[in-house]
Amino acid sequence: VPYSGISTISTKLTALRRLLTHSFPESLKVCGALHYITDKNPFGLQVLVDQWPDFTSVICRPPLAEMTDPSDPYTNTYFLYSKDPHGLRHFLQDPQTVNWKQNLQIQGCQPALTGVLQEVSAKHGSQIHTTSNLLYMRDGIKSDYLEKTRKISSDEFQYTPLQVHEAPYVNDQWDYGRNQHSLRFVARCIQAFPSISVRKEGVERPISWTLSDQGRDIRMGYTSPDYRNMGLSSTSLLRFSAIIAKKGFPLYIHTAPDNKASQGALRKAGFQQRGAWLQWSCQQSPIGKQ
Repeated sequence: VPYSGISTISTKLTALRRLLTHSFPESLKVCGALHYITDKNPFGLQVLVDQWPDFTSVICRPPLAEMTDPSDPYTNTYFLYSKDPHGLRHFLQDPQTVNWKQNLQIQGCQPALTGVLQEVSAKHGSQIHTTSNLLYMRDGIKSDYLEKTRKISSDEFQYTPLQVHEAPYVNDQWDYGRNQHSLRFVARCIQAFPSISVRKEGVERPISWTLSDQGRDIRMGYTSPDYRNMGLSSTSLLRFSAIIAKKGFPLYIHTAPDNKASQGALRKAGFQQRGAWLQWSCQQSPIGKQ
């Protein structure tokens, strides 16, 4: 199955990103990765298409040579968008596209791709677990929201970026983390991408934070239980969104279906539910390892 690596050709990347914007919200994860790839590419991601210019499937991932730890799914992460599930099946089976001998995770916003991923992963001895969350997005930050963030008093709380040495705090409260691989991933995200934290004088650790990842996904949001129901989550999200929106890219975030508190904070910050966010976690089964 032919494939094309176009991650070093800026004109093609620009054209691809423009085309993908017409397929929101399904293409958000890939398009978000493209934004960072064309802006210094701090994670060194590559872009693969099944064909060019008439592509039907796109994958963003690190170079295969850099995914050296088969047990590290945070590094072995793929972002996926496809208009053709049947053709995607062949694309995914190309060993130059996906290394199925590793533990890995694939993220996207298309529930219809689950069956194809289950079929292909099974052929390579992988067990797949699907996480489906609610996807929220908004197109930008209007002037009234920007003014609202400016008016919020900072006498009691200070808003600053996260620091790399604070990665353990974020990792300990991240439902998808709490291990050494995720700790390294969180530290890389803090170092490379926008973040915001809420601090209170006399309190050593940040009491609330929001951090994005290499797919421009707003992730790892948290507020300490002692400071909840004070509007800090929605306020932080507004301030953080104002930073992200300066680049002109739609804002998106996901939350678990049963996390009513987060959903309320998102609605308060002007986000609307627009579909599903999915993570397909693939782990080599004992049979597949033999």
